[in-house]
Order: sequence, then C-alpha cells, then structure tokens
Amino acid sequence: MIYILIFLAKLLEVAITTVRVVLTSRGNRLVSSMLAAVEISIWIVVASTVLLGITEDPLRAVAYCIAYVVGIYIGIVVEDKLALGLAQIEIIAQYEPAKHITNMLRENGYGATTFDCDGMEGHKLSIIVKVRRKDIPQTIAFLKKFDVQFVTITDIKKVPIGSINKRIIHDHIV
Repeated sequence: MIYILIFLAKLLEVAITTVRVVLTSRGNRLVSSMLAAVEISIWIVVASTVLLGITEDPLRAVAYCIAYVVGIYIGIVVEDKLALGLAQIEIIAQYEPAKHITNMLRENGYGATTFDCDGMEGHKLSIIVKVRRKDIPQTIAFLKKFDVQFVTITDIKKVPIGSINKRIIHDHIV
C-alpha cells in the first residue's frame, strides 16, 4: 500500500512540476507560483517517506523513481490538453493562392499579416497568424483546404499589446 501512495503522490508532484515549468516559461507567474506551493508540499511528504524507510525498504525508492518518469510524461500530456497560451502560425504559399488564403483567414475572423518573399519556385507570400494554442488544430484543418507549401508553428511567450491581445480579451468577455 505504501508503494502505491508513494507512486501516486510522486506522480502527481512531477506532473504538477512539468505543467508549472511550461507555464513559467510562458510568463504565467501567478498560476506557476500556486502550483509551486502544492508541488513542494507534496515533495516534502513523499521524499521524507521514502528517505526515512529506504534502508529497510528500498522498493520505496523504486516506486519513487518510476513515478518520476511517468509523472513527466503525464505532465506533458496534461499541458498539451490544457493548451494554454498563444502560438504564431506562418504559412508560405505561392503569391496568388496566398492572397486567397489571406482573404479567407480574415473573413473567418483571423488577423493575418503578410510579407512578400521569394523562394526557389518564384514569388511567394508569407502569412503570419496568431492564435490560441487550443485553436491550432482547427486552424490547421482550415489551412488543409488550400495549397500551402510550408507551415510552421511557434509558441508565443507574451503579447502585452496589440490587436491580438484585444481580440483574445474580447473573445473571453463575450
């Protein structure tokens, strides 16, 4: 029974740690700080339980180690499901199809910024779109309807000013 408790508590602590580290890297200070308080409280209890009985019962350390590995994986899955924050999607396409894609993006409520560029196969347009991370799958599904040559997705740490910030705030208020 003690092994299961050690395993579950350590798994929870490491999953929280993983989510906290990602949130911290994205600048989410308040939630990160609250998660850190929970994380350290669990760690103190689990670590002391393992260390106090490790000589008589080394399997406690095994449960602790396995939970650490599984906890990292679960933390990554949880953070992916939460999909907090923003992302920038860059689409590169031939010039004329890209103009159509840009118009369709804008008609569907996306803010789209374009840049002229040249590639090996001629004149192209680079389209920059900022979206909530949880909206990435639907945005990619939307883009699959068009002939695009290259798509990249980059996480955004913060957007303190600008229209994307106003739009996201507006979306949450409405």
